[in-house]
Amino acid sequence: MNSDLSPLQQHIINGYQKNFPLCDEPFKKIAQALNSQESEVIQAMEALSHKNILSRLGPVFDHKKAGASTLAAIAVPEQQLDDIAAIVNQFDQVNHNYAREHRYNLWFVVTAKDPVELNKTLTDIEHLTGFKVLVLPMEASYHIDLSFRINFDSDSDNITKGIKTEGNITEGIRAEENNDHGLIDTSLNNTAIDHAVLSASLSKKDNLVMNKQAALRTMLEKGLPLVKKPYLHIAEQLNLNERQVIDQIALWLHEGLIKRFGLVVKHRQLGYVANAMVVWNIADENVDDIAGELSKRDEISLCYRRPRRLPDWPYNLFCMIHGKSRAAVEKQIQALTLELNLSAVEKDVLFSYKAYKQNGARYSTSKIANHSSAKHSSTNHSNNKLQKENR
Repeated sequence: MNSDLSPLQQHIINGYQKNFPLCDEPFKKIAQALNSQESEVIQAMEALSHKNILSRLGPVFDHKKAGASTLAAIAVPEQQLDDIAAIVNQFDQVNHNYAREHRYNLWFVVTAKDPVELNKTLTDIEHLTGFKVLVLPMEASYHIDLSFRINFDSDSDNITKGIKTEGNITEGIRAEENNDHGLIDTSLNNTAIDHAVLSASLSKKDNLVMNKQAALRTMLEKGLPLVKKPYLHIAEQLNLNERQVIDQIALWLHEGLIKRFGLVVKHRQLGYVANAMVVWNIADENVDDIAGELSKRDEISLCYRRPRRLPDWPYNLFCMIHGKSRAAVEKQIQALTLELNLSAVEKDVLFSYKAYKQNGARYSTSKIANHSSAKHSSTNHSNNKLQKENR
């Protein structure tokens, strides 16, 4: 895959999945850091989008602060998997949907503005598909880092490593170089932001931006436009000014509502085709310690605790490993199991083998699938009949 990408595209991917500049002309700032031209940077990112590598450019929200979210799964007869996945995909609240090697073979993530809307969506999915949904909300997050590097030769990679990201702090916000006041946020390149100064800056505009936060979040969920002044473009559509939009994003980063701000890439398109969800049945009194050890490992991209659903689902600790080959991932799992003395612990490995959907989370939408669809009604009738026969 690397050979299909220009050096500029590779440096953009490696350097800006986090810490995308918060300034009036962010693409010019990237161009300066990469010894390029603003137009070339925009064209490179447009090409990444056309190649289906770039999912979007914008925020990744903390689901606990942004709304309600859950991982969910359905056990579907293999011959019906594509049809059921298509029904699930029609919900805007579903942002990821994968087929995995397990009796529970369809795994998807559902987000909503609140728990009521989330539960309604899950109920609608059960109604339309005719299958019971296994609901596994996150109980504790130990490690989340879904950024993917492209491996360069050492000389070329020095360019990306040398990128300066001080432009991510908005101009006019007082920044400090120490963490004496506990105001450090790693998504802002370990630079402190004075919360009071930023809040005061926003409040000077008669709270206009405060009254339009929902609309701004909706636009950001869809991604920044690839234009010279993307924040101005958004601001004009909301009757805001550019500074209000930039300051609000910075404040959300500082508060932790936004976990990272930058490119969201599709890992399979970058060659990370082996995706394993490793699930463990860890004693409750040990789960935090073991999760802490797993989270230290470079090969772990996600680590979190979810509830058991006995008798069907005994696992409570989830880890994700993304790799270039199945053999490499299996070797990593084996090494982790031995090194952390987990051989006696019940576990299962669910490799994904088909991606049905990979979008950004939508917390502000209330759209659901069309219940009156003839296709849905037909499929629902068939699935209900099959479900009753299998019980």
